[in-house]
Amino acid sequence: MPRIHLVSNLPGASALGDHLRGAGLGPTSARSADALLVLIDRPLDSGEQDVLDRARQSVPVLLAGPTLRSLPPDSPLVEASGLVPGRVTPVHELWLLPGPDGAEFTTRLGDFRPVDQWVVPDKLADDVEQLLMVRHELTVHPVCTWRPSTGLGMLTLGSGDRTLADPAYHRLIGRWLRHALGVRDAPPVRVGLLGTAESAAFHHMAVDVTEGLEMAAICDGASRPPGRGGDRTVRRIANPADLVNDSEIDLMIVVTPTHTHTEWAVRALEAGKHVVVEHPFCLTTREADELTGLAAERGLILAVHPDQRDDLGCRALQSSVRAGAIGDVLWLETFQSAYTRPPGTWHDDARVSGGAVYDRGFAPLDWILDLLAGPVEWVSATAHKRVWHHVSNADHTRILLHFASGTEAQITISDLAAAALPRFHVIGTAGSIVSEVPTEPVIPGPRPGRHAERMFATPAVHLNLVAADGSRTRLPLPPAPVTSVFHNQLADLLVSGWPMQYTAEVARRVVAVMEAASQSVAAGGGSVAPV
Repeated sequence: MPRIHLVSNLPGASALGDHLRGAGLGPTSARSADALLVLIDRPLDSGEQDVLDRARQSVPVLLAGPTLRSLPPDSPLVEASGLVPGRVTPVHELWLLPGPDGAEFTTRLGDFRPVDQWVVPDKLADDVEQLLMVRHELTVHPVCTWRPSTGLGMLTLGSGDRTLADPAYHRLIGRWLRHALGVRDAPPVRVGLLGTAESAAFHHMAVDVTEGLEMAAICDGASRPPGRGGDRTVRRIANPADLVNDSEIDLMIVVTPTHTHTEWAVRALEAGKHVVVEHPFCLTTREADELTGLAAERGLILAVHPDQRDDLGCRALQSSVRAGAIGDVLWLETFQSAYTRPPGTWHDDARVSGGAVYDRGFAPLDWILDLLAGPVEWVSATAHKRVWHHVSNADHTRILLHFASGTEAQITISDLAAAALPRFHVIGTAGSIVSEVPTEPVIPGPRPGRHAERMFATPAVHLNLVAADGSRTRLPLPPAPVTSVFHNQLADLLVSGWPMQYTAEVARRVVAVMEAASQSVAAGGGSVAPV
């Protein structure tokens, strides 16, 4: 894995350094580096200039963020870049486009829309590769370049802390480094899909539109003719064991009923396959530890597909809370409710799905644990069975989390709530965030956590920030992803070696809380510490 030496005086660059380190790219010393990355907003001092002069003799040099406009006009670095800088734009949202030389460079980049400023070039040498572009005043301009003849590249994005902290920017830097070193992606990973037709449909769609993944075979019990995966025919396999042992499959996605996740994941790992397990991963922390241990022992990837991580409302709420808009969070409450007769599928059978805590509690627990820092001290939960006796899942479930910081969060999952409730209500020391209550009646419909007809982001929910003086501001929603963020990151890991943000260890923490909640229900609502 190539390693990079980072030269920067920007406080926000520390997050970039952490991510480069996590990806195995460095940062490392200048002497042992395969490339040099410079992010600086002032003239280079003599020591930094010396490092650059020595590095340019042997390794690529990448100048990012405000570095270009911090150099004097007669700098040899400006001449070597092949880019004559012009004016600097105001800070604004940028819509990025692949450059004429950036097809592989922008693969799986996703819908990255940085809010930043950049340098409009006055002139560009003919031998400069244009990797990433932005449309500005009816003209397309490069914001990321590479000049093979001089071994020098320019990326004029990355001036502010917001961009520097964005994981998409970190991946962009990694791709830029790989391009400069001539490192190419591995061949596409061949995917086998195991599960019910309803549950498998989303993953089939996502794999089909993700470069680096190739659907090879499906075992979903559907009596349909072979489908298409890219330009290849997707084989349909009747016996799950045959799919597990298929030599033409590199990765198996397990979307079977929850109580069988561990069985099939173990069999796939033992057969030498990388594995993706659908949420909620598994039913016990013992199973989670068994799977992560087996994957590590075999040197294989084990990933867990979360639900609603790309939910637009969750992302907007998270952005506002992390920006300090309501101060310190004291209380968070979320509802998943309607007056709904359960359809009676395996999701509604507690022996198969793990019950409502696992089947519908994973998603809210996952984003709550991501939002609120620190360990969970104890969990308390209650469940009631009053109306829907044709299924074994509880009709109404309440889960309370108490964090070491004193913050508490409550989740209500109900099939008996005839009146609409706000999906989110967060109380902080300087204000609150509350979602708008639907005005239409609460009627039966698709439930959160179910897979049928699911797109790459769940429908938006509007959120209002209520300040201490009572003023209300509607929070802006982020753009909906056009492809699956999870599958893009999965492909990045498998063909480029870039680590995923969501790991099996993160999912294991959610399993520990769900396990504690189930134990609390069995004990009548007493407090249970997750392990």
